[in-house]
Amino acid sequence: MGINYKLAETQQKFQSFYKTNLQQIYRQLEETRKRCLNSLKNRLICFFLFFGGIYYLCLNDIIKPEIYSSDFFVNVAVIVFLIFCGAIYQPFSEYREKTKDTTMQKILSFWGKFDYFLEHDIIGNEIVKKSELFSYYNRAEADDAFTGKYSKTKLTVSEHNLRIQGSKGNTHIFRGVLILLDFTKKFAGKTVVINKGRKKNFFLNNPIFILIPLFILGPWVALGWKFIEDKDGLLLMVIPLLFYTIIGFAIYLFFKKISKKKATQNVTLEKMEFNKNWNVLTDNQVEARYVLNPTLMEQIEEIKHLFYGKSIDFSLFDNKLLIAVHTRKNLFETTSLFSPALNYHKVREVVSQLYSIFSVIEVLEKSGK
Repeated sequence: MGINYKLAETQQKFQSFYKTNLQQIYRQLEETRKRCLNSLKNRLICFFLFFGGIYYLCLNDIIKPEIYSSDFFVNVAVIVFLIFCGAIYQPFSEYREKTKDTTMQKILSFWGKFDYFLEHDIIGNEIVKKSELFSYYNRAEADDAFTGKYSKTKLTVSEHNLRIQGSKGNTHIFRGVLILLDFTKKFAGKTVVINKGRKKNFFLNNPIFILIPLFILGPWVALGWKFIEDKDGLLLMVIPLLFYTIIGFAIYLFFKKISKKKATQNVTLEKMEFNKNWNVLTDNQVEARYVLNPTLMEQIEEIKHLFYGKSIDFSLFDNKLLIAVHTRKNLFETTSLFSPALNYHKVREVVSQLYSIFSVIEVLEKSGK
């Protein structure tokens, strides 16, 4: 990929803005960082002294085996361990929130008037569900977010966690960044673009699904080995496997049928690399080919790269574009507890992320949206 001269120009302008408006703020944050870092060190020392002491007492039989092997002792140890983990996490959280609270509003002012929020849901479930990017979820949690207007387009960005919560645990549907653009004109149809790698990521984030075949097949494989020389025993293994296969395929077809999207026409776009990575579904092929031009697709791919995304999906509907970046990286981190607050590298990274979002707006506004 060649040099992005416009991004380089934006970075240069922002660096001047940083020196005038932000450098003093980050200088003051250095004191907060040192305090939080010292707090972390002290807590880690207490952690190792406490559990090291318990280990020493158990090793020398000062705490008897019948005590440390009891359920009560184990439960207490787990509770204490979790309390220590929370205590160790707290300095990171405090410094991160302090940094964002004092800098993000100012950083965003470089591009215009924006409102920044900590832990505030500003992209409603109705919009997310209407996008058809996610078939089902029953739990939505939001973290860092900001909203405002750039050029003629309203912009809303939010960290989101979508999951299915049930009696047996959680299934994560989405973790990452949602970017919502509201344009002045409506799209004629609906176009849903899904990354082909999403199913793989879904199974990796929910490893219980990988174990299900083992639970189903394990007993029958063992039974087959036991009766491998017996034809009746072999049938006893094969018939249940065949039954599970047929039932599983029927369930797959059923859910595929009921979750079928309205945007049902597949589209092949100009850029072959894009077609390898995404499935494009639309109810208006002419508009989809016009809007999803090579320039926009390059900007979408750049957003994925700059946000360290595993995958990225997006949907165009009504007058909106909703972009979902699947990533576990925290949104817009401009500092680290382990590096000086005046280290500009992470600020530069956030400027690139914001620039990539605003570039998508510019591309779509030029196309007449």
